[in-house]
Amino acid sequence: MHKIDVTSSTKLHIKLYIAPLHNTMAPRIIPEPGTLPNVSHDAAQAFQILKDGGLIVAPTDVGYALLTSTPTGIQRIFAAKGRHQTHNIGILGTYAQHRAIHVLPSARFAFTRVMTEEMGMMVGIVAPFDADNLHPHLAALDAATLDQVTKGNTVCVVIPEGPFCRELVRLCEEESMLVFGTSANATGQGQRFRVADVGDEVLAHADLVVDYGLQKWHTYGSGAVNFDAENMRVLRKGVAYEVFVDRAKRWFPQLLEEAGGSFE
Repeated sequence: MHKIDVTSSTKLHIKLYIAPLHNTMAPRIIPEPGTLPNVSHDAAQAFQILKDGGLIVAPTDVGYALLTSTPTGIQRIFAAKGRHQTHNIGILGTYAQHRAIHVLPSARFAFTRVMTEEMGMMVGIVAPFDADNLHPHLAALDAATLDQVTKGNTVCVVIPEGPFCRELVRLCEEESMLVFGTSANATGQGQRFRVADVGDEVLAHADLVVDYGLQKWHTYGSGAVNFDAENMRVLRKGVAYEVFVDRAKRWFPQLLEEAGGSFE
C-alpha cells in the first residue's frame, strides 16, 4: 500500500511498502501440543488471522487448504503453490453467500440447498454472477483480483462440510468477508490430507496452521465435487460423487432429465 506524508513545503513523498510474499517466521500451529481441538475457539483464532489480512492452512474434509481474505493473501497463496497468476481461485463460503452471489433459477437453488445444507456435502458450485450489477463482495475487489476469482461470467463458491470450516465461514460472513482458498500443496501435486504432507515450502507462507490430523475423505485422494449448477454438469467427479448422483436421482429426477439423463 502507499503511505503519504505531507511535508511543510507541501511536497508529497510517497513511500511504497511491499508486503512479503511469505511469513518470515515459522507459522503458529493450533491446537498446541497437549491441547484438544476446540472448534469455536480455533475458528475464532483463524478468523482473526484472516481479518488481519493473513494466510492460514486449514482442515477441510477433502484435505488441507490455503485460505485468505485479501488480494495480497491471494498473491501469497499463488507464491506458496508456485501457481501462475493467470490461474483462478475459488471462494469458500456459506449457502447464503452462494445465493447472494450466484444467479440461478429457484429449482437450482433448491438442489444446492439440499446437497449442502440438508445433506451436509461439500460441493464447489460454479454458476453465473451478475456482472452488470456486482454483488458488494465482488464489487469491493480490484480488477486483477476479480479476474482471478471469476472465470468469464461465472464464479465458484465452495460450501464446506465439517464443523471447523462451517464455523469459520460463518464468522467471516458476519463481518461481510469473503474467504478465498485452494488446496494446500504445490500446484499439480494433489490433495494433502495431513499437515506433515503439505510440505515446508508451502507451510512457510502461512501465519497459522490448524492441524486436525488426518482428514475425513483421505481414501478418495481428491477434492470436492465441482458442479456447474447452471448447466447441471459435473466438472469434477470428486469425493463422494456416487452419493451426489444418488441423491440427485432420488430427489431431483426432473433436473437430471433436463440434463439429458446424466450430469456428465
